[in-house]
Amino acid sequence: MSAAAMDDFPLVIEEPVFYCGFNSPKSYGGNSYFVRHPEGNWLIDSPKFLPRLVRRFEQLGGVAHLFLTHRDDAADAERYARQFGSTRYVHRAELSSQPDAEVVLDGTDPRELAPGFVAIPTPGHAEGHCVLLVGDRFLFTGDHLDFDRHEQRRTASPDYCWYSWPRQTESVRRLLGFPFEWVLPGHGQRVQLPADEMRRQLAGLVERMRAGTG
Repeated sequence: MSAAAMDDFPLVIEEPVFYCGFNSPKSYGGNSYFVRHPEGNWLIDSPKFLPRLVRRFEQLGGVAHLFLTHRDDAADAERYARQFGSTRYVHRAELSSQPDAEVVLDGTDPRELAPGFVAIPTPGHAEGHCVLLVGDRFLFTGDHLDFDRHEQRRTASPDYCWYSWPRQTESVRRLLGFPFEWVLPGHGQRVQLPADEMRRQLAGLVERMRAGTG
């Protein structure tokens, strides 16, 4: 990739959401995302710590908040937090990845972290896995679920469930109570669908998961 092309990152998906690129092997190549917000920007999971990406974040207003879906995708979160003075959010069950995180989430109840930013605990893939819902539109799903363009449907994998498939199934079912139009995963493909269609597909995924598949 040319230097000019690398300077295009983070790439806008739909304002105010950007795809960071520069996926880190420390997080098994997981995706990370940047959300621009007038009250402070957000980074969801962590890309590699690179000077060119730091400069771009600075140009966009810095990183006030750093949300970690689970321990696998923390990568260079600590370095970004130090660089920008970010507030890190992580569930207590995943705290080993960021033991000095500023905000520790507990339990399974949704929690509003800031207006329009809701953390939803989704245990299953990992014990303390959480997703982040932004503006009732964008759902950052970590390793909880993604989209299969070949099958044209929501998907989750029992082969990559490290804690509990029944708990992950129940966590997906609970998402039926939240409106959203985008799934932005840590691995797999992102997709935008009308909220009603998203809910219909999510219900279908729950049934497949109960049958032991995704």
